[in-house]
Amino acid sequence: MSDSGIHLAIVGYGKMGQAIERVARESGHSIATTIDPLAPGAEHRDISLGTLAGARVAIEFSTPESAAANVCALLEAGVAVVSGTTGWDREMDTARHLADERGVGFVWAPNFSLGVSVLFRLVAEAASFFAATGAFSPWLLEAHHDGKKDGPSGTARRLAQSIVERTPGKTRFGPAPGNRAIDPELLPVSWIRAGGIPGEHRCGWDAAGESFEMIHRARDRRVFAVGAVRAAEWLEGRKRSCTFDEFLDDVVFGTREGGGQ
Repeated sequence: MSDSGIHLAIVGYGKMGQAIERVARESGHSIATTIDPLAPGAEHRDISLGTLAGARVAIEFSTPESAAANVCALLEAGVAVVSGTTGWDREMDTARHLADERGVGFVWAPNFSLGVSVLFRLVAEAASFFAATGAFSPWLLEAHHDGKKDGPSGTARRLAQSIVERTPGKTRFGPAPGNRAIDPELLPVSWIRAGGIPGEHRCGWDAAGESFEMIHRARDRRVFAVGAVRAAEWLEGRKRSCTFDEFLDDVVFGTREGGGQ
């Protein structure tokens, strides 16, 4: 990151985008532009070289329907992208290939909260330990505000996949059926949409005589904004698609050496 901060574009100027703007300015970065086709306060409605106004990195929190087009347009323009939009998994590989082809930085994560970053690691470890006992059954519950469009959340999907991969006999995850017993191969995942809940994720394992839970609650969407801005600082100057784990290892846990471009 340069001493003068990063010239940032914010794509998606809802509550999350506005939180990112506040955190970015507090961190010494400048806002080149805000882009959103619907938000009243956004400076521009679409992405172009003109509307990007010289931004070097864009932070994209939009909608599942528009994320792929937004990210690809930014990468085509040579602007590195931090994306936190969930629900567009099928198009993710296209964006990653484009970033590598164009030599432009790109990182996506379902959740930029630093607490959830730790949760990802702990759940993976716990799933392996409980699987080794052969006595515990896993489950997952998440809750978000009633405006969230995808379910389960991207964070829940990542957690669920991690548990499935480490639990013998589990082959998939999804909602429990309403009219019959749960298939033993299914990891049951439930979700709640109500009010203004910023985000809550619960992973649990239950046995005959005991139970174990891990819970992360976000009390303010600012925590996601802080993580996204840190990711933008880390991504500047990188010239390829990067993984969220690379960001975590470099910036949060400090376990990687180098961290190539």
